[in-house]
Order: sequence, then structure tokens, then C-alpha cells
Amino acid sequence: MKEEIERQLMHFLVGIVAILLLLYIGREFMIAAVFFVVIIGMLIINIRALGAKIGLVEWFIRRFERKNIDLGGFGSACYAIGVLIPLAFLHSPNEIAVVIFILAIGDGASTIIGMSGKHKIPYNKEKTVEGTVAFFIASLPAYFFIGEAIVPLAIIAAIAESLPLRLDDNLTVPVVCTIFFLVSA
Repeated sequence: MKEEIERQLMHFLVGIVAILLLLYIGREFMIAAVFFVVIIGMLIINIRALGAKIGLVEWFIRRFERKNIDLGGFGSACYAIGVLIPLAFLHSPNEIAVVIFILAIGDGASTIIGMSGKHKIPYNKEKTVEGTVAFFIASLPAYFFIGEAIVPLAIIAAIAESLPLRLDDNLTVPVVCTIFFLVSA
């Protein structure tokens, strides 16, 4: 449990830093920076898959990756791509910041609270009602970026995160949120 909380705190921190960078350096530079991170990350994953060990990378994987993962670093790569999705398709810094906020804070809170939840979701026994509610509530401070539109978006994103998909929610949540903004424009 302690390891998962540390992992989710890193989830929060990376998302908040991404939002601050977006607001400070702008969308165009963020696209280039995150794309660079994705490319370097994929190269590192490939090098590790070939059997090489990279000291600092190994420490991060031991410290922040889930233990039952076959391909260390894959979740981080999905997270970076999840940040890249709204950067690529949305133009409003506020909308982009909301997607990253929901990915970082909503998804992280759902994991932390959901781990001790007692009420399983009927359509997905791996998730809890408590985690889904936590996702929704933790996403609401994004109100300061987009106003009351956060309520339907947080509901939709929380439902998407709770679905029994085999895809990484670091990808599904940003895709759903980005589509919400594209459709509601």
C-alpha cells in the first residue's frame, strides 16, 4: 500500500509540473518537450527489453513501477502519451490543463482511495465505488480552468476510468476527456 501511495504521489507531481510548464512555456513548446520525453522513454524501454540495465532508470522502476508489470516503464510512457494527446488535439491551455489535471489528480485519487474501498463496481470487480467517487471529487477543482463544464466531464472521465478495459487508463482517460472538449466545442 505504501508503494502505491508513493507511486500515486509521483503521478500527482508529474501532472502538476506538466500543467505549470504548459502555463509557463506554452502549448507548442510542451508538445515538443513531451514528444521528446516519449521518444527517449521508448528508447529506454527498448534498451531494457534487450537486457541492458540503466542505473537511474532501474531505481525509478524499482521505486515507482508496479511489481506485476512485465514491461517496466510502460505505464510512464502511457502517462507521457496521455499528456501528449490533449496537447496535440486541443488548443486551449485551460482545456489541456483540465485533461492533465484529471489524469494526474482524479486518476491518482481513485487509486489511493479505491485500494481501501469495500464496494466493488458491478461491471468491474477490480474497481470500487469509493475509487470512482474519489476520481469524480478530486477532478472538481479543475472548475477553476473551465467552470461548471467540469461536472459532466468529471462524471464521464470517472465512468471511463472505471470500465473493465484492457487499455491503460493513462491513455483512456485523456482520450475521453479530449473527445469531450472536441465534441462540445
